[in-house]
Amino acid sequence: MNQIYRILCTPTAAALASAALVLTLSACGGGGASAPAPVTPTPTPANYSALLSSVAPASYAGEQASVLVRTNAIRLGAGAGLLAQSAALDTAASKHAAFLVNNRLASNSAYLDALHEGVLGGHYEDPTLPGVLGFSGKTPQARATAAAYAGTVSELVLLGAASGAECMASIENSVYHLARLFSPVVQVGLAFNAGNGSGSVCVMELGVSGNTAGQLPGAGSVVTYPYAGQSAVLPTFYNRAETPTPVADLALAGHPVLVSLYSLAAPSLQGSDIVIQRFALSRADGQPVSARLLAQAGVTSSGPTLGIDANLAGAGTLFLVPGAPLAANTTYRVTFAATLKGQAVARDWSFTTGAAN
Repeated sequence: MNQIYRILCTPTAAALASAALVLTLSACGGGGASAPAPVTPTPTPANYSALLSSVAPASYAGEQASVLVRTNAIRLGAGAGLLAQSAALDTAASKHAAFLVNNRLASNSAYLDALHEGVLGGHYEDPTLPGVLGFSGKTPQARATAAAYAGTVSELVLLGAASGAECMASIENSVYHLARLFSPVVQVGLAFNAGNGSGSVCVMELGVSGNTAGQLPGAGSVVTYPYAGQSAVLPTFYNRAETPTPVADLALAGHPVLVSLYSLAAPSLQGSDIVIQRFALSRADGQPVSARLLAQAGVTSSGPTLGIDANLAGAGTLFLVPGAPLAANTTYRVTFAATLKGQAVARDWSFTTGAAN
């Protein structure tokens, strides 16, 4: 399949500041409308919990079930922990998907691409629309609060997917959405609305509530995606379907590679804490792959050329984006080396692509 669906996520504060310049498609870190990033208190290490290795069985069926199964499978493989279903977030997601569908906004680029009170259209509900149907709150946080969710949320929206599987394929094959998917959230709410002729809508609400600031891996751990040994990785990244658009000068790119350095020992990182010596991609035969290294301002590199990306959610989230689609059915090796607060961190792993997408 050609993965060209539009994906949107609530942006970081830095992303929002530049939204007027870079949001040409409807997606925040993946296409569509975005809301201002929720204000999250800076936690102390004790506020974080260890990774969830088990959660209560979910009640999803159909497309939502396939989304959660895939989400937890890749989070587990990457070392990010499982997500638990939240009925309140399900309500918020379902109502927002219905709003976009019932008001025929899922394919309305003028609405989706515009900023409404600083929020991208795909994440915004305008109560003043003529004949508006099903208004449930202007922003993702307002909708979650109205649904009785006591916590902080971010939202991913994907438009035009034919199924939950296609929704997840696009979210996985992204930069800003992928970063949010592997953030320390602990709960999820899902909705898949097939549409009424105006296009389908897939909504994912990611939340943190209770006495924890989220879940993080143990000291010395690194979250990586694609993860070691993963197969059937999509070779082509349709980067221009994600907004803000990563590596916007490229018409197409290869599947992004994520490294997250956050852990219980390093729950908060500044750019100055990180020095990258190596972050490279090569084929199994050793042939190097040209790629862009993306990081927040303040991160430094003693090796590869660094591209500063203000839309990334945190200094500890790094991406390598191949400059062209990867070859199908091919094994690739990733090598990563850095210092984190003066301590050496190194990883070496491989993944294999699937059929051309």
